[in-house]
Amino acid sequence: MKDYNENLVPWQQINIVTEGGKGSIETYDNIEHMIWQTRSSSPTKYENNLGDALEIVLAETHELPEIVLKLNDLGIFSRDGSPFTEESFKQELSRLAEQ
Repeated sequence: MKDYNENLVPWQQINIVTEGGKGSIETYDNIEHMIWQTRSSSPTKYENNLGDALEIVLAETHELPEIVLKLNDLGIFSRDGSPFTEESFKQELSRLAEQ
C-alpha cells in the first residue's frame, strides 16, 4: 500500500445532492484506505523531523517566539540549515501547507 495518494486531484466544487447514492466518489466494495490521502508524495526526512519536533514543542508551548526558540534549541533548522526566525518559520509552514 502506498503512503500517499498518487491520484490526488486539485479541489473541485462539489455539487450537493439530496438523493442517496448520487455524487458518491467511492465504490464501497473497492475502497483502499491510504495513510496520507491528502499528500501528493511521501514526507521527506526533513518534514518528518520537523513534525516530530513540533509534537514535542507544542506539548510545552503554543506561542510563536517560544516555538521558534525551542525548535532551534533542538537543532531543528530551516531547509537551508539556518536557525528559524519567526518569519522564516511562518513561511516554511505556509510552503509545507501548499504541498
